[in-house]
Amino acid sequence: MSKVHTIESLNGDLVFKEVFGTQKNVRFTEYLLELLKGYEKHSLKGKVTVLNEVFLDKTKLNDKGITSDVLAKSGDKVIDLEMYTTFEKDDFEKSLTYLTRIYGTRLEIGEKYQNQPKVTQYNFCVSSHISGINEFETDFLFMDRKTTNIISDKIEGYIYRLDKLDDVVYDDVRKEELRKIMKMIYAKTKEERLEIAKGSEILMDLAQVMEEFVNDEAVLKYKSLAGKNEEIARRNGRREGRKEGTQLERCNIAKNLLKDHLDINKIMQYTGLTKQEILRLQ
Repeated sequence: MSKVHTIESLNGDLVFKEVFGTQKNVRFTEYLLELLKGYEKHSLKGKVTVLNEVFLDKTKLNDKGITSDVLAKSGDKVIDLEMYTTFEKDDFEKSLTYLTRIYGTRLEIGEKYQNQPKVTQYNFCVSSHISGINEFETDFLFMDRKTTNIISDKIEGYIYRLDKLDDVVYDDVRKEELRKIMKMIYAKTKEERLEIAKGSEILMDLAQVMEEFVNDEAVLKYKSLAGKNEEIARRNGRREGRKEGTQLERCNIAKNLLKDHLDINKIMQYTGLTKQEILRLQ
């Protein structure tokens, strides 16, 4: 019997998107954004919309696609949440590409450029070796290098190194709540998550949602099939073989999830296939 690949951490790709990138779990996204922005408790309740997964065509860069981990909107502001295991130079470049492309595609036709909605990006990473990103929180804006005057605050980004959590201590209650949810993201086991969540109703709920998701039969099947097909593609070794193997992997996973009568929107989320591609498999 093949080993089932389960997701143990909130910094895992699928779990992070499920918890913070679905409208049914938007209360966790609201809570996280309130803490990140220093807002009062419940000030964003009912005011955040998780946008549908956005595929931004990156045709000029090796025909790759850009997919934000979590894209949300609050009022006239757009928020991008990205989760990385390691955050190195290439990851930073990718993150900046996401940020500027999102900013450049949110303006409605006929609108003046000065009406561009503000885009804020939060990058969470387990570790980084980039010079200058040595603290728990690093932020960046567009500014003049000589005068350091801010040119525009319409695009802003933050990087949070979770391995630096123990370097910060807060007296402020809300800041300490931020530290706790960051520790939840960083935690590696169920037991560690529950210990951190103890005493907080919303964090206990978050832990429960995680457990239900990682033990969902469809998710377990997806991870198991993905692991097998990834190994086949890895053994192939050739670029074309990897591309074909990846597409075949997605299709095989989608077929199995269709047999389980899983909702098509869920299958789209798990596999990255379009609705039309999935319908053709039925």
